[in-house]
Amino acid sequence: MHSETCLPRLERPEAGCDASSGYFNAAPTRVFPSLDHLRRAMTWANASGGLFLDYLLEGNYFAGKATWVNPSAPVRQAYEAMVAANPFLISESPYQPAFARKDVRVRGQNKVFVARLDTACEEVRLVAGEHRKAREAGICRPRAIFAGGPAAKIGALLSGLQTNPADASDVVFVLDGAEQSNESGSASYEHVNHANALNAELDNTGLGILGTALRRAIFGEADASVALGVDYRKVDLWPRGVRLRDLPVYLHNEWHGLAQRVRKLLGWPTDHLKSRLASKVSTQILAEIERQMEIRLRLDQESPRAVFLYLSRRNHEASLVDNRELAEDVGLAIQKLDAASLEAFYGPAILDRVVSGDLFLDNGCIRHGFDRLCMDAMERNGIECRHRQRLSRVYFEEDGHGKARAAAVTVEDMNTGMLSHLALDHLCLSLGPTATFHYEPTGHMLPALSDRLGLDLPVPHQTIATGLSAQLLFRIIDPDKVRNLPFTGMKQTHFVEIGRTSSHLVMKLTCGGVIGLPVYSRSYAINALASILAILTPECGLAFEDVICAWPCTRGINGPNNGQIVRLGDNAVARFGEGGTGMSKMGSNAQTMLDLAGMKWPVSPELRLDPSLYQHTVIDRRKPVARRLGLR
Repeated sequence: MHSETCLPRLERPEAGCDASSGYFNAAPTRVFPSLDHLRRAMTWANASGGLFLDYLLEGNYFAGKATWVNPSAPVRQAYEAMVAANPFLISESPYQPAFARKDVRVRGQNKVFVARLDTACEEVRLVAGEHRKAREAGICRPRAIFAGGPAAKIGALLSGLQTNPADASDVVFVLDGAEQSNESGSASYEHVNHANALNAELDNTGLGILGTALRRAIFGEADASVALGVDYRKVDLWPRGVRLRDLPVYLHNEWHGLAQRVRKLLGWPTDHLKSRLASKVSTQILAEIERQMEIRLRLDQESPRAVFLYLSRRNHEASLVDNRELAEDVGLAIQKLDAASLEAFYGPAILDRVVSGDLFLDNGCIRHGFDRLCMDAMERNGIECRHRQRLSRVYFEEDGHGKARAAAVTVEDMNTGMLSHLALDHLCLSLGPTATFHYEPTGHMLPALSDRLGLDLPVPHQTIATGLSAQLLFRIIDPDKVRNLPFTGMKQTHFVEIGRTSSHLVMKLTCGGVIGLPVYSRSYAINALASILAILTPECGLAFEDVICAWPCTRGINGPNNGQIVRLGDNAVARFGEGGTGMSKMGSNAQTMLDLAGMKWPVSPELRLDPSLYQHTVIDRRKPVARRLGLR
């Protein structure tokens, strides 16, 4: 699909970051001082190119926005031609009925109930009993069920690599596909360099976010042009989304951030550093899966892929500190881009519009259609895939040693509403931020009150943070200039090419994370549009034509915001609260899930994740779950 740009000066150096070299512009031009300037850029090649901007400006700051699909016939025709040239895009087509749903699942709506097996209906008990007898007789293999996002997908693939008959399981993968971000990945790249906990940047602490939100609500968000500022912060809190139950999340984040600063002063490894090291292991695990299964989960690794651009001096200066830590602590190879390299990627106009740019040579960008790629690989390896099915119940029983173990699940078909039941031996869940775990209703007063208040539930409380994902259509006006477009990141905004024909290309744009809002903020969308249109101009051979679609991509936020995993039983685990870094750690997250669920899986010894890199993320709730269910 791409022809590669030949940049001989970008030879791979040793890990490090030389901040003294490279292009630097102390005073970049502000491209869009007003919304009128942004509209002119959106309508330069297409008089109807401002439809999405009109949609964003409908309503006030508190309106929020949900799934939007362009109604224009020419846009749909261009996309259908794009799918014909890039068939993998069909899995992300906004013109599928499942994608174009107008409703948005909110926190708590996706309920997963935990119950005793002996309280289940006769059909569930029968399925579990027959499986248990078959296992005891040795006439069937163990069954492992994976459900949800990137960690569950990679966990299922790793399980499928097992060739030792004594350790192999029958694997089932379940994906509900109800949230567009679960269907295609909100970021769709493996952002090793960007795997930051919420408190990694001082302006992103819990109280810092609260202060930013209040200032915006009081002093200026009514004027949408505030989003055009180059230092606009895209980690925020939605004022009317503040809930009393969320306050411990923010307070925990403050405490956790302080603890990490103390650890750093003492020379101890911080959770932030552990997260980045786990991300690096994740990259190696994905490479191992690609080698053993002969598939490509990532873009071609032989050419430069990941560029970060800085639109303001403040972001540039912060990057110098961040990049030095990445080079010293994680060993990532980072190179400052010079003027000629920037021009080769983005055209001459880029030099007037950015402060500087970095090239991350180690970054492995995930191919698009990632879900479909994973499920195709699973099916080729004998893994059963259940698409558009939602896990709704998990049943536990005593394992004979006074411990609780998962024995069966109930899944619901999202299209028909029909229920089916599966017995199991291992369970690994990664269900995203809208899933909440509950106990089956009880008639006892104290447990019922505890459930109503949300106390001591199987998986701790998390809030949600919703960003924007969108597909943008660009017309190719000079094919000789449009050669290789790398993944491009700016502060909390990213875009990457996902499809191309002879006349057009499609970019995927993602940004932000506004806490407490199930849909995305109009301000985030405006800022993201301004960022990408400041970089991709007619001088690099492209003209913006239209926004194809936009949708909210939700993330889970907990106190440390570093991803945590709960042991529900000796054979059952659930991940939650990744906060937007799940794509970067899906390999290491999968390894952790498999280990804690008691599964054996084949991988080179050097790829084993050191326990010190994940033990701080493990919450062991086996005893409380067993006690609450009356199994001990």
